[in-house]
Amino acid sequence: MKQVAVLLADGFEEGEAVVFIDIMRRLDIHVDVLSCMDSLILNTYFGTKISADYLLVEKLSHTYDAVMMPGGPKGTDRLYANEKVVDFLRRHIHEDKYICALCSSGAKVLAAHGLLEGRHYSTGDKLAEKFDDGIYVDQDVVIDGKFISAKGLGVSFEFAFTVAKHLLADNVDKVDWQAKHIYFKHWPLPYL
Repeated sequence: MKQVAVLLADGFEEGEAVVFIDIMRRLDIHVDVLSCMDSLILNTYFGTKISADYLLVEKLSHTYDAVMMPGGPKGTDRLYANEKVVDFLRRHIHEDKYICALCSSGAKVLAAHGLLEGRHYSTGDKLAEKFDDGIYVDQDVVIDGKFISAKGLGVSFEFAFTVAKHLLADNVDKVDWQAKHIYFKHWPLPYL
């Protein structure tokens, strides 16, 4: 069973996180929701309280098949400032795992720390203009090797199903069926 870590910090965009977690779990991909704060209870961008499965510090040595970060201005600021988050990402990049960044996390966490190393990526809100690392591509979802990034909330389903299709490359029929089952009218996506 594939395993995904979702990194959350207070102020994350709840819609992006919940859609991603939902799609992964529908496809029987194991998800650990990891709080990058000192508490399992997190406050979202719009004030919804959401509980994580574990604190990041409890899973620092665990290796996942993919690591995902949603956007949200304050949430990505907190991910950026957290040394453990950056070390966790660096280790997964070094181990050639999928790094999945939605909305501002592509720019404000990955590019800001030089983790893209010249890869193509997408991000939200013209944030790429603020960072030198990475090559911004004006597309909803961008795939560059093991890096999958997307613009934001409006493409959360496309992003989640793109990640799933890569993780379940040996069982794409399952991904296709689930995408059609939830009435995702744009499936299959033209770039997959």
